[in-house]
Amino acid sequence: MSNADRIARLQARVEYLASPELEGRAPGSPGGLKARRNVEEAFTGLDLEPRGENGYRQAIPTIDGSNLLGAIRGTGPHADRYILVNAHYDHLGVHFGQVHPGADDNASGVSVLLDVARQLADHGGLDRTVLIVSFDAEEPPHFYTSDMGSMYFVAHPTVPLERIDMMLCLDLIGHPIGPPSLPAEVRNSMLVMGAEKTAGVGAIVDGIDTPGIWPRRLDNDIFPPVSDHYAFQQVGIPSLFFTVGRDRYYHTPEDTPEKLDYPKLLAFADYLAVLVTQLAGHDGFVYDANAVDDAATLATLVELGRHAAPLARKATQVAALVDKLEQRLEDGTGLGPGDRGTLQAAMQAVEEAFA
Repeated sequence: MSNADRIARLQARVEYLASPELEGRAPGSPGGLKARRNVEEAFTGLDLEPRGENGYRQAIPTIDGSNLLGAIRGTGPHADRYILVNAHYDHLGVHFGQVHPGADDNASGVSVLLDVARQLADHGGLDRTVLIVSFDAEEPPHFYTSDMGSMYFVAHPTVPLERIDMMLCLDLIGHPIGPPSLPAEVRNSMLVMGAEKTAGVGAIVDGIDTPGIWPRRLDNDIFPPVSDHYAFQQVGIPSLFFTVGRDRYYHTPEDTPEKLDYPKLLAFADYLAVLVTQLAGHDGFVYDANAVDDAATLATLVELGRHAAPLARKATQVAALVDKLEQRLEDGTGLGPGDRGTLQAAMQAVEEAFA
């Protein structure tokens, strides 16, 4: 299939999931059930092995929600272990009397998840089994509650949690970063959080060169865990969180399909397929919950911050602070807990400047 055809397929998936017919995909709503059927039919078309409790489905009884889980079976020595890749399919539904389409949050993630699943299914020979998951009920009012799809799964796993070596979470991945005046290496950036917690994973993330996408690592704690990776972090399962951050359309009725960058989504799908393949063959998943990577975080902030500075006064002030912190790293002084608070504030200012 040509790249043009794949882009058209990505766009068609987003447009359906974010269409007025689905009314924002709230869990248990008619639109939420239609979204569930759409993703489930895609799992069937890909011939994924069902890993729910009822086929692909894992019911969340209290909210009439349902997680969807399918697998691409590994054939190597670690075939009984898992790399889990997820993008939640629900959204806010009708909120304050208005439909919230949720094109970027998170129809974009679902579209890429399914493209990656197709690539991996065609690949063959994966060392580990890849679990393709689309959780329900990620959004408020279920977020951080026992009804949140990922929280429910962790409490009622359909595969042994101790066999999940890493969880990859896709959320808000479809819009370009910043205005059209910025260069492609900024607008096509993809933020990656959490790689420093697992030995060797940062090098894998950095070592994949995919045209059209620039992965930029941040320390796991720069943002609070604002998506489904939260549930896995609570039980000590390593995670990678992929996002382009919040923009002005986040959680508004204006989060619509035409605002997304579909070639960027295609490039990211290609990057992610290679990453999952390499992670599936990674020998040692040694998790260190206390690990930090100040150098990677500063490198991302320096690159993005210099482009954000002309857009917002606060970002200009932040750029100067980041330069000082970078100099301290180069001098061997190192950063302390207070400095990481500065990094968090810096990234927030950059995100607001690009929004």
